[in-house]
Amino acid sequence: MIVRRLNKDENGKLDAVQSTAFSFSCDIEKSGELEEEVYGAFLDDDSTLCSAIITPEFNSFFGGKTFRSVGIGGVATLPEYRRMGCVREIFGHIFSLAPERGWATSYLYPFSNDYYRQFGYERIMCRRKIKLPMTALRNFARNTDAVLCRKDGAVKKSELLEVYNAYARNYNVMFSRDERTGAYADKPHQAQRYTYLVYENHSPAAYATVSCKDDVLRVREIAYTSPRSLRGILGFFRMFEGQASRLEFEKLPDGSEVEMLLSEFTDCEYETESSAMGRILLPQIILENNVYPDEHGHFRLQVDDTLDFSRGVYDVEYQHGKAQVKKLDFHEDFDISLTAPPLARILLGCGNFDARSAEYLSGVKLCGSAKDFFRAFPKRQINLLEGF
Repeated sequence: MIVRRLNKDENGKLDAVQSTAFSFSCDIEKSGELEEEVYGAFLDDDSTLCSAIITPEFNSFFGGKTFRSVGIGGVATLPEYRRMGCVREIFGHIFSLAPERGWATSYLYPFSNDYYRQFGYERIMCRRKIKLPMTALRNFARNTDAVLCRKDGAVKKSELLEVYNAYARNYNVMFSRDERTGAYADKPHQAQRYTYLVYENHSPAAYATVSCKDDVLRVREIAYTSPRSLRGILGFFRMFEGQASRLEFEKLPDGSEVEMLLSEFTDCEYETESSAMGRILLPQIILENNVYPDEHGHFRLQVDDTLDFSRGVYDVEYQHGKAQVKKLDFHEDFDISLTAPPLARILLGCGNFDARSAEYLSGVKLCGSAKDFFRAFPKRQINLLEGF
């Protein structure tokens, strides 16, 4: 088996694998050049593609800063080559690139949590969907000041990006965006996806991307920079009264401020769905850039990973929000040992853990209370809007 990056002229091979694995129609004779970064497993002829993984690169927020991250998408294997370890070999190759590429973390949307847990991933977030009557917004003043984003319109994409990145900075995992993003429709009437921006003191402050159909206003994405700006965009939704009697929020993070501002919950429906999984590839980057408590603390974390460049004991001493991190031999003494799945779950801030609750997680070993470790990694806000 040969594992390598696909060449630009091998898009037809990728299309053949994916159309078979995901059951969609595709004319592989008309496949153009491959634009994405894709890694595949080939037979020893270096021509027959058996399996492939698409690896988009992102800048992901952690502690208010961005770090390079690799996405995992389009994982597909032809039926006749399954159960041969193709995907495992590709994952091994992708992971081996992390130190050179600076990929601190990796994220994916799973078809099975157990399947990807074997590669070191763990579920890091759930999404909330809230359905409620428009009357639940009656405590918000109607706002007519929102401006529609469209090509050559008054709203600049840079203004939307300013709001989005300010909002995203408050969440671990969220990806930063730049002018290349396709998140906002240039032709909203054609796409039936409308992005409205509200200003605060003449500065872009909040936006929402919505669609309205079948008596329902669907909020597909919402971003804001202050309580006032969030109230402003919620007040704008009231302008759809008469056109829609119900409102549906999609892709809200757990603990969203939207729920905090709502005061009426009668006739509301809530859905929670399991969402992205994450993996830490370069623990030292995460440990060095975590936002630590002001008080002094010290711990030793053993990372029991299958990746040699991650595996080891990390000696961490912190104070005044920052830390000094030294990597030691794997067999040095430690306060807590984590395999890759709980490492992602705890370090990224997916829950309030202590010595008692952490023992319920598979892959955790404790020597004492490790209280300085748990104090350094409390529950944080986590969100991810991008699909890949």
